[in-house]
Amino acid sequence: MPVLIAPNKLDLFTAIPAKLVGSSLEAELTKIRTSRSKGLLDSGIGMDDDMDEDRETLGGAGEGNFKFAMMEEYNVPIEVAGGNVTGAEGANVDKWWAWIGNHL
Repeated sequence: MPVLIAPNKLDLFTAIPAKLVGSSLEAELTKIRTSRSKGLLDSGIGMDDDMDEDRETLGGAGEGNFKFAMMEEYNVPIEVAGGNVTGAEGANVDKWWAWIGNHL
């Protein structure tokens, strides 16, 4: 199932660019994956083969930085496309509609 991350309000001066939103989410997922893996190791849970299975669900065997591209291995393509629903110059949701059109 494809996933679209659609940051809104990119017409505002203070908006974070879509690419930075994506990299920030990847960094946060890396932190979650790291802390979860460390927590499982510290608790002694999953000291057998089940640990590898738990780490696989976090993408890329739970090691290194998480990247959305890792999810393509599981047939879950993730794309970050920014836009805005309203704004001084009107809506800019073309990338969102294009993504929807490509995945219907």
